[in-house]
Amino acid sequence: MKELPYDERPYEKLMSKGAQALSDTELLAIIIRTGFNGKNAVDLARNLLKDKDLGAGLKGLSTAGIQQIMKHKGIGRVKAIQIKASLELANRLNSIKESKIKLTNPDEIARFMLPKCKGLNKEICWILCFDVRMNLISQSVVSVGTLDSSIVHPRDIFTEVIKACAHSFVVVHNHPSGDVSPSENDILLTKRLKKGGALLGMELRDHIIISELNYFSFLSKSML
Repeated sequence: MKELPYDERPYEKLMSKGAQALSDTELLAIIIRTGFNGKNAVDLARNLLKDKDLGAGLKGLSTAGIQQIMKHKGIGRVKAIQIKASLELANRLNSIKESKIKLTNPDEIARFMLPKCKGLNKEICWILCFDVRMNLISQSVVSVGTLDSSIVHPRDIFTEVIKACAHSFVVVHNHPSGDVSPSENDILLTKRLKKGGALLGMELRDHIIISELNYFSFLSKSML
């Protein structure tokens, strides 16, 4: 994949932006590793995911047999086995029923999120969704930004909240610089989410800015 621009290579992109920033095609290309007959690993991955005979997409690929996958030129026995093994791990992870996590205040949320923020050199925005009893029902990344900014649209956040059928939600994003003071954009985003959540009947419980050393809570500062 060396023929690709440096910042578009899946390996380098994962290292600089995190796995969540990669597309299905790019993640699959990392598993495939090498190309074949003028096509790189990204090309092979794209062709696999578009194959209607396999069902198209990751879901179709996960149900395909090894021999079916091997029908693609450039996908031999070893690569097909690696693909199936990776998808099976994902299936097993999805089947694990985690015990309920209850996060009732900013300090608990900050401590829960701290391990995810360690070592990050990009701003990342997470959405945490809760049921009526304040149990965490989903958590997801909605934006990956730069060293000092994260472009987040309320639409992306509410898409996740609605998908989770959440009663309430908390927005968390990190400041790699260590300064957790909210920017004007952070304050504006919080106001828009508060207003939008009220209209949808899905309460914004808090917006927390976190670093490896401390955190800022809009709720604790009476800014909601």
